Amino acid sequence: MRWLMRALASVLVLVMLLALMIFLMPKDGLIDLAEREFEKATGRRIDIAEPVQPSVWPVIGVRTGPVTLANADWGKAPALMTAKALDIRLSLAALISGDLHITGVELVDPVLMLERRADGAVNWELKLAETPEDTPAPEAASQGFAARLDRAILHGGRISFADEGSGQTWDVTALDLETAIPDPMGSVTLAARGTLRGQAVDLGAEIAEFAAFLDGKTVSLALNLGAGRARLGFSGIAGFAPLAVEGDLEGDLSDLAALAALAGTTAPDLPEGLGARSLTVKTGLTRADNGGWLLRGAEITADDQVVKGDLDLVPGKDRPKLVAQLAIPSLTLPRGKGDPAPDAAAGAGWSSTPIDAGALHGFDADIALALGAADLGIGQLGPTKARLVIDQGRAVIRLEEAEAYGGNITGQFVINARKGLSVGGDLRFAGLQMQPLGRDLAGFDRLVGQGDLAVKFLGVGDSLAAIMASLSGEGKLALGKGEMIGLDIAGMLRSMDPGYVGEGAKTVFDNLSFGFAMADGVLRSDDLLLAAPLLQATGAGTIDLGAQALDLRLLPRLLPRDDGTGGAEVPVLIRGPWADPKIRLDLEWLAEQRLATERQRAEEQAKARLEELARNKLGVTPEAGETLEDAAKRRLEEAVQEETGRVLDRILNGN
Repeated sequence: MRWLMRALASVLVLVMLLALMIFLMPKDGLIDLAEREFEKATGRRIDIAEPVQPSVWPVIGVRTGPVTLANADWGKAPALMTAKALDIRLSLAALISGDLHITGVELVDPVLMLERRADGAVNWELKLAETPEDTPAPEAASQGFAARLDRAILHGGRISFADEGSGQTWDVTALDLETAIPDPMGSVTLAARGTLRGQAVDLGAEIAEFAAFLDGKTVSLALNLGAGRARLGFSGIAGFAPLAVEGDLEGDLSDLAALAALAGTTAPDLPEGLGARSLTVKTGLTRADNGGWLLRGAEITADDQVVKGDLDLVPGKDRPKLVAQLAIPSLTLPRGKGDPAPDAAAGAGWSSTPIDAGALHGFDADIALALGAADLGIGQLGPTKARLVIDQGRAVIRLEEAEAYGGNITGQFVINARKGLSVGGDLRFAGLQMQPLGRDLAGFDRLVGQGDLAVKFLGVGDSLAAIMASLSGEGKLALGKGEMIGLDIAGMLRSMDPGYVGEGAKTVFDNLSFGFAMADGVLRSDDLLLAAPLLQATGAGTIDLGAQALDLRLLPRLLPRDDGTGGAEVPVLIRGPWADPKIRLDLEWLAEQRLATERQRAEEQAKARLEELARNKLGVTPEAGETLEDAAKRRLEEAVQEETGRVLDRILNGN
């Protein structure tokens, strides 16, 4: 900006002085002189075309034809600036008294083509001439533009920017700008409006100590930017040589469509509670020496939810990094489309809506979070302290302290978007109430009790449904006193009636535990143990997490009465969707067991009869650890030996 205003000042002085000489010099000579002096002052050629119309009375000034300012020798655009006309007017009375008082400047249909080379060179940097010593005194440096200006107008302009290094481009069209410089040493106001990427935008600015600002010094600055219904305001101090900013930033960012249009992106579809209705920000803003931006005392309000804290956005080698300490008094996250409602059956299945984790590649992060009560859409949390670390598309959430469902959760949860999308974790739940936890996470509310759960898991996929169908890992559940709702096992065993299910039925237990392993979204367990006042049970089976289905076999054993009667053992099958499983007695298994028992009894009776016959007829009595067959063989061998001995005796005795 400094070069532009100083160059403009040079042109104004030259043109005005030349206007006074109009009667002494031909127009061509006047134009040539102005062009030579400008090139001498800036190092860049300027072409002023006919018609050139000077005036002396009642206002001294000049109106030119088309004006062209040459581009840098390496620039790709044909010119740095072009304009259809330039109109400048002076106060004759002030000029006679020795002051430069510009009553009006108008630039018609200007086009400014800004370019940045890959090595950082810019085409708008002019080599302005300095004093012979080339080291102006400090007080002179602040006099780069010393004229009073009542009104300057830029109408129908265009500013284009192209960055060869980053490939970034933007183009502001239909640009109208108006400003005034009543006192170069005082404040200056500016108002502009135009169109960027199809979105109308307006800008207002008030700069204190204008001349000092042009020299790059830090001065008071107020800015207001508007696009659609969105507004952003800054009040503080700023300078541009080097860039320095410190002050307060306040904005209403609710019109995300307008802001996204300015950024050349698609507006995010924020859900209710996260900015669907309103999004505002208030913060202290400072630009750090390393090029980062520091937000202090930030307060971000999304709909009715507030986030407070300090944030640092610092540059990195490949992407920026966000370092923050945030506090959220209360949080409610929306439930994903297709997810079951908290109080609904889970039969509808998991959401198949694709999960977009691309934001994890946009920045790295290290965020400490203090959270009050929270509804996460798939579960509830109480006061929580957590840390979020994002590194090259991989996010790790470490729960340092999290109250939930009457207990607490510790461990970590990982979202990895480096190659596809995967989620995993190593979590420990202590003292949690199982019924509200199961209801919120899976729509399953048949298990009542408080206990501990440890689980390690990994899932891969681009939707919740795909992830649940791919889960692998292991874990263990242990509960104290509780209930299984919808199933009265003791009643089934006493009556051998499978109708003890449904509303009003329940099994009260003293403890319940089982370990499990997961693969391909199916949880398998073979060590379920249940102890109840009236029975004990073991069990095994599968829980299909992807399909939300159960296939379990319980083997309960009704405890006998004090007199030894009443004991019974009948397996119970639990199969079907976990929202409405079918529960029945496994009578086929019971019949097979009874048949096996009767067969064993018959075999034992037959064996006993054979043993009795062997004893009575053969005199065979099995010794300890010997079977009846072995005893018979042994007895036969003894008999043969005895008979052989008797025959030998007869032969030897001559009988």
